[in-house]
Amino acid sequence: MVTRSMDEIRADYISTMGQELGANFYELYRELVELHVLWQQYRKLFGDSADTVQLLNRTAGLFFKIVQDELWDSVLLGVSRMTDPPSTGKNKNLTVLSLSPLITDFALRAEVQDLCTRAVTASEFAREHRNKRIAHQDHNYFSNRNSNPLSGISRAAVEDMLAALRGVLNRIDNHFRDSTVLYEQFVDDSGARLLVQKLSKLERL
Repeated sequence: MVTRSMDEIRADYISTMGQELGANFYELYRELVELHVLWQQYRKLFGDSADTVQLLNRTAGLFFKIVQDELWDSVLLGVSRMTDPPSTGKNKNLTVLSLSPLITDFALRAEVQDLCTRAVTASEFAREHRNKRIAHQDHNYFSNRNSNPLSGISRAAVEDMLAALRGVLNRIDNHFRDSTVLYEQFVDDSGARLLVQKLSKLERL
């Protein structure tokens, strides 16, 4: 198995896509990898097994409740960042929407724009929670949450958001490099999986 440094990966994207598109794509690629790592940790701790949740509650319930909330919100924030408009006022944002204008192939540009639209639509839940609860304290929501509820969000909705973002980046990757990235198949050698194993073993002892 051949492994490459992050500098080598960045250089490869720039070589195949051009300086600006390749550099921007690389940063979004890194962001999406990190989002999938976070989401995998969340799923392993809180989404895959009721027995695991009970183990965490017995071990340190308050601590793991904080971890659960922070991981959840971090994923929503990351999805929001990746699907924001390409600019806010005079400031440019690096998002999936900033990639298509850099693509010179008109057919590919139109296809990527369509995929970006799907990703933005799928991510409306994340941006609503980001804007009203996580990054800001919306007055109406915090004053009367029952009268101003936020849209419901589920693990399935998060999976859809991540899949839509993978669709954008992998379409571009496939065009320029004839390859795709299995973002969702990150190998967890030292994260939540190992923690659960050790806590379970400790409890048995």
